[in-house]
Order: sequence, then C-alpha cells, then structure tokens
Amino acid sequence: MMNTAQVAAAARILIVFLGGIAVNRGLATQEQVDFLSDVTMLTAIVGGVAAVVAAGYGVWLRRPAGLVALAAKLPEVSEIKAAPRLVNRVDDAKVTVR
Repeated sequence: MMNTAQVAAAARILIVFLGGIAVNRGLATQEQVDFLSDVTMLTAIVGGVAAVVAAGYGVWLRRPAGLVALAAKLPEVSEIKAAPRLVNRVDDAKVTVR
C-alpha cells in the first residue's frame, strides 16, 4: 500500500507529465502547471480527494443493504429477516425473506 508521500509524488509526476502535454498543445501555460504541481497545492488536492472518497465510502456503507450485510457478518447473528428487495441486494445466507 502506498503512503501519503508516495501518492503525492506519483500525483506530482502525473501532473507534470500531463501538464507538459497541455503546454505543448497550448492548453495551459507553464505557470499554471507549476502552480498545480506545487507541493502545498498538491497536498491540498490529495487531502481533499481523500476526504471526498472517505465520505462517499461512508455513505455507501451505511445504505440499508450495507447495514444488513455488516449485521449479517456478526457471529452472534444467526438470521436476519428482511424485505425481498433488500434480501436480493445482500449476498449472505443469513439474510432471508420475512
């Protein structure tokens, strides 16, 4: 797994590479590419993306099917009865139709 410094370095390399192409084609200026590849700006971008991904994952995990799937994984739960549309979304034998 990559740590934050490695992700930032990889993102900086990618921005410089794509920025070089954009400058060559006249889509951006060298100053714009330098601004985006700055360490402070890159840290803010990576942090913002990480926050959005974490929030999205949290929302996705707490949807009804996600909550039922998490509950079904608990060893003390032997059976969960739910509506048919919810049972179809959870791939676990403990979840059955009520």
